This record gives sequence, C-alpha cells and structure tokens, in this order.
Amino acid sequence: MKRSFLLYWTSVLVLAVLSIESAPSSGCGKALPRNFSNGQTTSMEIPATNGQPVRHYKVHLSANFQNDRPHAIVFSFHGHNGTMAKQEDLSQFSEKGLLIGNAGIIAVYPQGKLGTDGEPAWQGAPYSDRRVDDILFVKTMISTLEGMFCVDSSRIYAAGKSNGGGFVNLLACTPSIASKIAAFATVSAAFYTTTFNGNCPTNRAIPILDFHGTADKVARYSGGPSHGGTLVAVETFRQGWASRNGCQGKPAISHLSRANDPQQLVEIRTWSKNCRAGSTVIGYKIKKGQHGWPRITLPARCNGITRKNDCTRSVFDATANVTIPFFNKYSL
Repeated sequence: MKRSFLLYWTSVLVLAVLSIESAPSSGCGKALPRNFSNGQTTSMEIPATNGQPVRHYKVHLSANFQNDRPHAIVFSFHGHNGTMAKQEDLSQFSEKGLLIGNAGIIAVYPQGKLGTDGEPAWQGAPYSDRRVDDILFVKTMISTLEGMFCVDSSRIYAAGKSNGGGFVNLLACTPSIASKIAAFATVSAAFYTTTFNGNCPTNRAIPILDFHGTADKVARYSGGPSHGGTLVAVETFRQGWASRNGCQGKPAISHLSRANDPQQLVEIRTWSKNCRAGSTVIGYKIKKGQHGWPRITLPARCNGITRKNDCTRSVFDATANVTIPFFNKYSL
C-alpha cells in the first residue's frame, strides 16, 4: 500500500513538472504507428483537399524516441530545386545525439511543390506556384504530428536553406504560424522582398539565427536582383529583426576560437541588448563562404568530392554546434 502511494505521488510530480516545462500533445501515450521505428526516417503524405495538392514530407524519429515523453519538432526546408531527401542529408537534423529539452528530436523534411520553372520551391519566391499554400501545409503537418506522436508543442522550430530559408522568414512574419514556432534559423537564405522582410507583422519577439557566406553567388550577401525578384541584403534582414525585437544598440561581435578557425573567417554578430522577451538575433558572417550549409564533413551526395556550395567544408557544424543549442534556449 505504501509503495503504491509513493508511485502515485511520483507520477503526479512527474506530470506536474512536464506541465510546467513542456506542452505535451494529444499523441502522448499512443502506440507508435506500425510504419515508424526509432532512428528511422519515414515518408508521409497529406491528401489533396480544399484546392491544395497532395503533399509529402519525411519524418525521422530519434534513436531513443519514447511516445510517452514530449519531444521537440525541427522542420528543415530545402532550397529551390531541392528535395526532402537531399535536405535530410545536408542539414543533419537526423544525426544521433541531438537533444532539445533533454530529449531527442523529431526531424521533419517537407517537400516543396513545383514552381513556375518546373523546380520545387516554397511560397514567397518569384518562381513559386502562387496557388500552393505552404503555410497551410506547415500548419497541417504540425497538427498531424501532434496527434500521432508525443510532441512538446512549446518546442517546435523551423530551419531552412536558400529559398527554404526565405520561407522560414515568411513563417516568422506570419503571426498565425509564428505563434506555433519557438525559434527560427536560416542558412544561405534567399530573402526576397515577397517573403515580407520589409513588411513583417509580428505579435511577439522572434529569436532569429542566420548563417550566410560572403562569397555566395546564388543568394548574394549584398542582395539585389534575382530570378525576376529582389533579394534583401543579409545585414538589412538581420537589423530588421533586431529592430522588430526591440534590441538596442549595435551588435556584439565575436569569433570562433583560433583553434577551430585560425584565419578568423567566421564573424558572429549578436543583438541581445534589451531585446523583448529575452529574444536574440544572431548572424554568422562567413568570409569566403559559398551557398552552402556550414558543416565540417561533406554531405553523402558529394561522394567525398569537394566542389562548390553544398559540397564545400566549413570550420564548424551549423546544426549540432550552433542551431540545436540556439533552439534549446527557446520555448513558447
């Protein structure tokens, strides 16, 4: 009897702690769907409805996933003419050992629909299909995943590269979906004026992390004409978010250690002074960096051959070393 009483109050205490530190979704405690297993990536489909096409995305469950414990979701959006499979290989959110809130993550890789040039793209770019509602797609993925898995609804994050990074900015600038996402990270992003950087409504302070190379010839650091649209300069993008978040003064400037970055090629600019709600805006200015996702090793699809853009190496891993710790600082 005494043991049962102790177990009861232990369970109550655990639930109380979870309620304070996380927001468990309705999927908590359900049996794992038959086609899913720990440490594996599974393809999912959303049927066509309300004038929207069939949508696809991949979901990777961490090796130690438990469906009775809340887990963070990290969305990773591919670039123009990319695929969800290539984005999983590139962004490394399926790697073992990544933790947010002391638990493994649910990594999600959505697939963009074909745009006006016949290549996959995301909403907001001049070459995207304007009939496709990608923001609705993200909302549907979130509600679906929350119903299937034990999701910490206070810890949902979005990252993206190139056109996918521009779309992440559009998500941050759209209050109805930004209210569901705790923090945002953009890599070599194409910030078209049509992704709302100049006219960006927000209802809360938004934590922003950005990586961009000065030698990027696809989405130039200085902005300018591209694909029939106009790209916002990277520093204008960062300062815009610092202003919206109420940050004061100039950014603090730091670097990686000389042991890791002997030439001091990576300059880190951090806006954190008096920012609302403890938010920060952090920009990694990578001198000589190309249109790639910073990582020490090459993606598998490069076959060990260094070429350009995604098939180049950096002096740090953007995902494990920077993005995951950044996301871990923020919850709704």
